[in-house]
Amino acid sequence: MLPGAREITRRRQNPSMATSAKEIQRVVNDSQLRYKQLPTRAKFMLVFSLLFSLYLYWSIYKIVFTNDLQSESFLETDKCPACYGMSACGFLLTDQVKLTGWSKLRFLDVVNVKNVHFGKHVYKEHNVVLKKLALDKELVEVDNEVCKDANREPGCDIARVIYKGSTPYSLKDKPILPKHLSSLTVSMFTCASYRLLDRMWSYYKERLNQDDIMYRDKVQLWYLSKVNTEPLVMQTFPAREGWPFPEYYGACGRFIVSEHGGRPLQEFYHASFEKRVDIAYQIMKMALKMTENRDDFILYWTDIQYENFAVDAGGKVRIIDAENIIVVDKMAVEATKPRGWNDLYESDFDECNGENCLTFSTNNLCRHVNSDHNYYAACRNLLSQYGSEPGMPGGLLHDMPDYAKNDWELDGMLNECARPSKPKGRIIIKERLIEALDQLRKMKPAKDINVNILDALKTKDDSKTNE
Repeated sequence: MLPGAREITRRRQNPSMATSAKEIQRVVNDSQLRYKQLPTRAKFMLVFSLLFSLYLYWSIYKIVFTNDLQSESFLETDKCPACYGMSACGFLLTDQVKLTGWSKLRFLDVVNVKNVHFGKHVYKEHNVVLKKLALDKELVEVDNEVCKDANREPGCDIARVIYKGSTPYSLKDKPILPKHLSSLTVSMFTCASYRLLDRMWSYYKERLNQDDIMYRDKVQLWYLSKVNTEPLVMQTFPAREGWPFPEYYGACGRFIVSEHGGRPLQEFYHASFEKRVDIAYQIMKMALKMTENRDDFILYWTDIQYENFAVDAGGKVRIIDAENIIVVDKMAVEATKPRGWNDLYESDFDECNGENCLTFSTNNLCRHVNSDHNYYAACRNLLSQYGSEPGMPGGLLHDMPDYAKNDWELDGMLNECARPSKPKGRIIIKERLIEALDQLRKMKPAKDINVNILDALKTKDDSKTNE
C-alpha cells in the first residue's frame, strides 16, 4: 500500500526536527564548555549579572503591579499595640495611597536609614509623607527594653508580651500619668503636666473609642512615647489651629502618615535674598508663636537645623521634625511656683568650635514661664552668621545686600539675637528684628535707599514705652 500524503509530510519533517534538536544540543554543550573555560571571576560576574537582572525585573514588576502599603507585614500591624495606631489603615490597605519615586524600591531601604517614604493620595491628589519614626536598630532596642521589662528574652513576641511589662500592667485599671511618659530622652513629655496630657487625649486620633480611653490606648501611647513623640506634637498642636507643623493624617502599624511639607530648607540656602528673608521672617514668627500663645504652652526647639524645616510650593515654612520639641505648661509652672519661676531664663551662647549647637538647661526650661530660648535657637543655628552647617556657612541670611546691612542693620540685630551684649538682649531686639524682616521681605532691592529704618523702629519703640 502506498503511503498517504500525511505520512510523506511527516517523513519529510522528521529529518529537520532531528537536525534542530541536534543543533540545540550542540549550542548547549558549546555554552557549557565555554562557561567551564571562563576564569572564576568571570563566572562570578556572569552569575551575579543574571541574578541582578532577575531581581531588577522582579522589582519593576512589583513597582508596576503591587503596592507595599497594602501589605500588613510591611506596615507591621501585627506588632500592635506596640505600634503607633490604626486610624490610617483604612485608606492605606485599600490602595488609596501609593508610594512614589525611589520609595517604591525596597532594595533602597538599606540606604533609607531614617525610614522616611513619600507617597500620593490617589483620590485627593495630594502628596504625603510616611514615617517609621526611628531607625530599625532603634526600634529593636525599644522592643528589647519592653521584652526585658516583662522578663522575656530579646526578640520576644512584642504584641503579646507588651501587656506583661510592669508599667503597662499597672495601667490596666489606672489612668496613665505624666510620670509614665517622661523619659531620659528629650521629648514632648520631658516637662509633662496633667493639662498637657488632657489636651493630648482630646486631639488623639488613635483611640479605639473616642468616648473612652481603653487599656490598649494607654499601652499604645506608652510605647509611642518611648519611640518618638513627633506624631503627638502634630496632633496636640494641629496645623488647622495655626501651629507650624504638617497636618497629621493618621497611623497604621509602625508608620504615620502626614502632609508633605515641601522642599527641605537647605535647598533655599542659595535662593535670592528676598526669598531667604521671607523664610527668616516666618521662622522668627514661629519662635514667637511657640513661645507666646493663648493656649499657655511653650514649645521649645532643642534640636534646630536646616533639615528640620520644609518650604511648600506656596512659600510656607513648616517644622517637619518635631521629635525633640519640649512642651512646657505655663499654668502648671505658675501653679507650683518653683524658685525663680517668673524670672526670665536666658539661654547661654556657645561658640561650639564654629559648629551649630544649642546650650540650655532642660530643668530651667521646665521651671520658667519666660525664656528667650526659641529666639536664641533660631538666630544661633539658622539665621545669624553663627549658623553653620557643612557646606552652608554664614547662616541662612549670608551675603546680605548693603541696604540690609547698612540701612537696616540686619546683621547687627541678628548677632544681638544670637549673642546678646546685655541682659534681656534677645527679648529687647526680637520685635524690631521681626518687623525689619517683615519690611525687607516686602520691598524690592534698591541701591538708593538711604532711610535708616532701624532709627524709625527705635523711635516707634521708645514712643510705645513712653505711653
